[in-house]
Amino acid sequence: MFGKKQPAQPTQSQTISGVTVNGGVVQQAQAGRDLHQAQSGNLETSQQMTSAEVVKQLETLEAAIKAAKVEPAQQEELLDYLRPAKREAAKEGGSKELVGQNLKQVSETLKMMKDSTEAGKSLWQNGQEVFKAIAPWLGVAAKFIGM
Repeated sequence: MFGKKQPAQPTQSQTISGVTVNGGVVQQAQAGRDLHQAQSGNLETSQQMTSAEVVKQLETLEAAIKAAKVEPAQQEELLDYLRPAKREAAKEGGSKELVGQNLKQVSETLKMMKDSTEAGKSLWQNGQEVFKAIAPWLGVAAKFIGM
């Protein structure tokens, strides 16, 4: 017992890379001896949106902006940023960063409007739904719109 050397323990390592999980449960365990593990969860996988689907989402937001009863200057400002985002999203290999930057301006304008009018509040909600839907397509550029 005393003075006896313990046998060397094998080194253990785990590497996980290139994994994206949205709305799921991940469990990982490692043990030197007996390990009993149970896992349950609902993992939803979704296909990456296409550029056409993103454009369709942006067109939905554009229609909501045009139908909203907001000041013409505010409406025009929103459309001035939304239209180039939509154009860029429609391009084959368009810049997602540029789309994100333009949508950031839309998001900031909607954020200011949501506190001032009921129509602004409704537009803010519509905008958030669209932004959440296209955030996976934007990838890292989603940081511009706060997603």
